[in-house]
Amino acid sequence: MHLLRTFPLLASLAAYATGSVAVKRQASSTSSAAGSSSTLTPDDADTECDNTAQSRQCWGGGFSIATDFDKKWPDTGKTVPYTLDITNTTLNPDGTGDRLVMLINNQYPGPVIRANWGDWLEITVNNKLANNGTGIHWHGIRQYETCDQDGVPGITECPIAPGSSRTYRFHCTQFGTSWYHSHWSVQYGVGTLGTLVIDGPATDNYDEDLGPFPMTDWYDETAFFNNPLSRIGPPQAYNGLINGMNKSPDGTKGKYYNATVQSGKKYRLRLINTSVDSAFMVSVDGHPFTVITSDFVPVKPYVAERVFVGIGQRLDVIIEANQTVGNYWFRADVPNTGLCGSNANPNGIRAIIHYSNSTFADPTSTAWDTTGDNADRCTDESFNSNKLEPYWDSFVPSNPLTASPELLSVQAQESGVTTDGATIFRWAINMTALNVDWDKPILEYVQEGNTSYPPSENLINVPDTDWTYWVLQEISTPAGVPLNLPHPIHLHGHDFYVLGAKESSVYTNDQASELNFVNPPRRDTAMLPTAGWLVLAFETNNPGAWIMHCHIAWHVADGLATQFLETPNQITLDPSFNEICSAWRDYYPEKAVYLKDDSGV
Repeated sequence: MHLLRTFPLLASLAAYATGSVAVKRQASSTSSAAGSSSTLTPDDADTECDNTAQSRQCWGGGFSIATDFDKKWPDTGKTVPYTLDITNTTLNPDGTGDRLVMLINNQYPGPVIRANWGDWLEITVNNKLANNGTGIHWHGIRQYETCDQDGVPGITECPIAPGSSRTYRFHCTQFGTSWYHSHWSVQYGVGTLGTLVIDGPATDNYDEDLGPFPMTDWYDETAFFNNPLSRIGPPQAYNGLINGMNKSPDGTKGKYYNATVQSGKKYRLRLINTSVDSAFMVSVDGHPFTVITSDFVPVKPYVAERVFVGIGQRLDVIIEANQTVGNYWFRADVPNTGLCGSNANPNGIRAIIHYSNSTFADPTSTAWDTTGDNADRCTDESFNSNKLEPYWDSFVPSNPLTASPELLSVQAQESGVTTDGATIFRWAINMTALNVDWDKPILEYVQEGNTSYPPSENLINVPDTDWTYWVLQEISTPAGVPLNLPHPIHLHGHDFYVLGAKESSVYTNDQASELNFVNPPRRDTAMLPTAGWLVLAFETNNPGAWIMHCHIAWHVADGLATQFLETPNQITLDPSFNEICSAWRDYYPEKAVYLKDDSGV
């Protein structure tokens, strides 16, 4: 069984784990607006303490929440192995009928990959698909000095051919919550994804970890849908899933994902948006969130009734089970703008938080009052004042940006017509829609010392400076094409600093005074506002070829991406790189059933 590939270029569219061998003490406790939290400023061996429910900011081995993991990280010497088998199968998550999917280890989402800060992950991916290549990206993982493990076909590797395998190996230099997914065309939209947890310290205390809460939109047709060239808009999601579950839109089939809590305890929830096209406002009735992590970056805790989570973004939050015992709705609602995706389930995307000493039932709880909290807008949490402030103080130099910012225009563009006269549209950055060559990834050019990169690779050589600055500007689309939309922009290989953003605005140097260079939000995915601008900065401290793209799956399939080539003379490749490419070239295109018809990523 295989999925049809018939749509056009989507036309367009351990030693360092809890405790250590040194003499330990408990971290002191202080109170904050977010509740009780432990404080720990130094991170040397003289301040050892256990990571417990009362001291989550501790870790061990000279590391704590005070450690900025871009500057220092442990190496436990421990390798944590996993095996992932990708197969063709069907799935019926809400009882409405089987859908063709490509699953990892025959489950959706795939298995939770878990390790400790400082461990090495070694993950073997076996491509058992009938007629599709694949490649697995470890979303948000910095891949410091291991660019060739990033898992992006056409850029950091050749695809893994059907019947072939590859083993990814990388160091967990960060800690927190993320996910992994196929980066081969829109394949993750048909089920090829799972969640990823790297345990480490935290900025606030909690008793237990409820684990990942991946949230997604769900469609009644494969993500490789047969899309007429003249139809620009995506299909409507008929449902959504939380941890792979939800009831059907009519409420008669399927079941809700649920998590059980005990009165008086605090719980960590790891929110992950794994959607194809939808952003979410997330809440738990009657239980405010204490936000502690944004993507992988620890933040100064703050309290919110609802939080915005764009595609690819993650927020770790804490709730306290201090309400009347019973059942409460966990809600993931698509903002009601028509720009943040869609969902046709009138009952919404729901899960249940269940108190252990109560009878389990569908909740009757009431949602938070949304008056005045931008509930119906695609407003990134990063853009609200005093939110997502990194725990580690960071100061971004401002002079280079105010002197000569680099502009990256984002737009939909007409790119021709079909033989029957239908207009083709693509998404582009700086007038170029990315279109990679699976047979010859950019890292092969680097290996050969070849700098004749095809224009369709949309490659930018990163300046040889300590910092680089980028202004993303969404510009007017062709006449009659209403495609000004918010875009979740994700960068591989780095966290970036979000210096500013503004909706319905054109950036000029005069607006530099509006930017924040003093401990600005730091993450790997941020929203480019509708018809507006987004200013990002990152340190050029990780050699590699790094793609930056919109995480709306159909937009990146249509080319909304660029790639940064950073200090190529320092890039090293694993010996398996050429073996994987050889296996792919033996398969493609002569033995392939379906040929590439989108950007490839």
